[in-house]
Amino acid sequence: MTQRQKQAWLLWIGWSLAGVVLILALAADEGEATSLFSRSTLAIVLSLAPLVGAQLALGSPQVLATVREWLAHSRRPLMHTAGGVVTLYLMAGLIHGRFDPYAAAIFGVGAYAALGALSQLKPGQPGLTWVDGAIWLLLWIPFDLRWNYDLWFGPEGFNYSWWAVAISVMAVIGWGSLRGLPNFGYRLAPRWSDLGWALLFTGIFAAIVIPIGLAIDFLAFPPSQAPALGAVLTAAVGIFLTVAIPEELFFRGVLLHGLDQVAERSWGPLLLSSLAFGLMHWNNAGDLSTRIAYVALATLAGIVYGLAYRRSGNNLLAAALVHTLVDLIWRFGFR
Repeated sequence: MTQRQKQAWLLWIGWSLAGVVLILALAADEGEATSLFSRSTLAIVLSLAPLVGAQLALGSPQVLATVREWLAHSRRPLMHTAGGVVTLYLMAGLIHGRFDPYAAAIFGVGAYAALGALSQLKPGQPGLTWVDGAIWLLLWIPFDLRWNYDLWFGPEGFNYSWWAVAISVMAVIGWGSLRGLPNFGYRLAPRWSDLGWALLFTGIFAAIVIPIGLAIDFLAFPPSQAPALGAVLTAAVGIFLTVAIPEELFFRGVLLHGLDQVAERSWGPLLLSSLAFGLMHWNNAGDLSTRIAYVALATLAGIVYGLAYRRSGNNLLAAALVHTLVDLIWRFGFR
């Protein structure tokens, strides 16, 4: 084992331990953690914490490069990637006392097929191919429409969180390592410029959308009660890991970035990826008028997130920070 590989393993272990603390805090809020050693708590900690560790550790360019090099020389790359995620998925159900062999087979075959198909593409090939598009749909659409909830037999309060982190890890491994999409941009190591771009584009979005949202009664102000600082911080971490990273990874890191490599960063890819992002929110509201407003405002948000992604040099962290701040402002200030 090389020094770089040792450092990658240590970073993954460190972030996984941090994930344990976060999961226990979220489990307590969800009412899932009756005790530290309950089946429900153990199931979600042992199956989710390693994925949180991978999600954050892979955000280091050095770790992602190390994993890419390691998988390129591995004789069993799918066993180390898809096999690892499937093992954690099975662990959640088995420890929790539930097991569905049919659901397990569907998930296992799907995970192997998705990463296996990406590994067959020419490494470093720029732009999206039809295979990229098919795998994008295979991973994202079932999660977005909650179809995969029927495949989950772990603790119920963590079905969304587990899937969100899991598909993030599979996407980073798939497009960042096995597929080797050039200049992928999955970097979570912060720089001052990332915070600057995040604050700038959050302010731009707020100045445009808040007056529109208030005028059409989509936003409500003032909030019913002042939020507690602890609740805001917990929500910020949860949004960043399970909402901002997955959505920015799929819609900016893969879709927008892949289209930019084909169309040379024109407005077309930005508008197309933003519209796709807006349509994703269609089912988040009830009546027709609210749905239309939701899609329109989410499309505007997608444009802002895409601009933050581009202006930061295709850095996913800047877009994810804007996304997190926007969702926090909406949740605690205008609902």
